[in-house]
Amino acid sequence: MKNRAVVRFGSVTELKSDVEVNSVESIKNSSSKLKMKKCFDNAGVHTAKWGQANNLEDLLKLANSLTNEWKNYLVCKSLFGSRGNGNTLIKSVDELEIWAINKNLENYIFEKFYNYTREYRLHITEEGCFYTCRKLLKEDTPNDRRWYRNDSNSVWVVEENASFNKPSNWTLIIEHCVKALKSIGADVLSFDVKVSKDEDFILIECNSASSFGKITLEKYKEEIPKIINRKLEKRGA
Repeated sequence: MKNRAVVRFGSVTELKSDVEVNSVESIKNSSSKLKMKKCFDNAGVHTAKWGQANNLEDLLKLANSLTNEWKNYLVCKSLFGSRGNGNTLIKSVDELEIWAINKNLENYIFEKFYNYTREYRLHITEEGCFYTCRKLLKEDTPNDRRWYRNDSNSVWVVEENASFNKPSNWTLIIEHCVKALKSIGADVLSFDVKVSKDEDFILIECNSASSFGKITLEKYKEEIPKIINRKLEKRGA
């Protein structure tokens, strides 16, 4: 007897199935930056220091704390932004006050900015990392767009490339991604991870609907049946 499987990449549509990869609840956890950060904290993974604010007075106090009196920068993140949309880098109190005009602050979280030089995307299941790339900034990227990495300003380098420059604590990074995956309640997610020169690292965020290139698609086509089979074996199906 064949089993019907539902595989979700960002969808929260309820569908009848014998087995599902990524529950509706896990998609909701991963797509809301607030829920995601709470899951990360509950799992004890390395992530950016962050907080919330309901009014400008609270925001200014929070910003001073997160930036260590503006020795660092602040990132304002829309709860449901994606691929960098809805994120703003703030460098001073004056910039923050201007940014906050007419904003509903409850729709944002606020993070300390970590100026780490390397960023990786790891595709993760409970078994570990099955595919990864490094995001390298394009040489012609203007200064005001060099603080983040996405398709518009980066090229993607596979692990076999000499420029990948795998951190020596790669195993630990994967362990934190797996812990975060489980805290989200998902079966497969991609994680964006920043790594410093000294190889400190933070999990920036997780993605339930990653953009797929040809290689990524082939890797997922190999991995999804493994996830489904593991779930069926656990159920004794």
